Amino acid sequence: MKKNVIKEYFLKQSGFTMTELLVVIFIIGLLSTSVLISFRNNERGYALDQSAQQLISNLRKAQNMAMNKVNIDGYNSYGIYAKVNENYYIIYADKNGNNTYQSSDEVIETINLSNNVKINNGLDVFFKSPDPKAYINGSDVVDLSGSIVLGINGAFKTIIITTAGLIQKN
Repeated sequence: MKKNVIKEYFLKQSGFTMTELLVVIFIIGLLSTSVLISFRNNERGYALDQSAQQLISNLRKAQNMAMNKVNIDGYNSYGIYAKVNENYYIIYADKNGNNTYQSSDEVIETINLSNNVKINNGLDVFFKSPDPKAYINGSDVVDLSGSIVLGINGAFKTIIITTAGLIQKN
């Protein structure tokens, strides 16, 4: 008699139907996809923020080198040249004294941007010793400002530089 009770107990137990299993698998797949998409978007945003911070840091580095009269091969005026549609920019020392980047100038460092970040709006920013002012594309007109725009897949970060030497991110 005990065997029949055990047999009846197991026969009355029901499991998951195929429909229920498919619904659960679909929901798990949907959640996984949304998490993956969110992760990829955040990764791009992080790469853009990281590149913008690195650019600001290097602008301040060039500015400090000029203000402190750091002497590299007899030059003590420095700038950053960011060319449109490139994924790098350069820190340079002005050899010919024209306050802009020329191919004959001394390239101190080439900085590559991370993860397909591109320069959407280029600029030549130059800091001349001993003045703390900046030259934007060769001009030191008071209250002039310029911007370098970094972008990746429709997301943008703008770095604004003024001739007074102010550097900020928007």
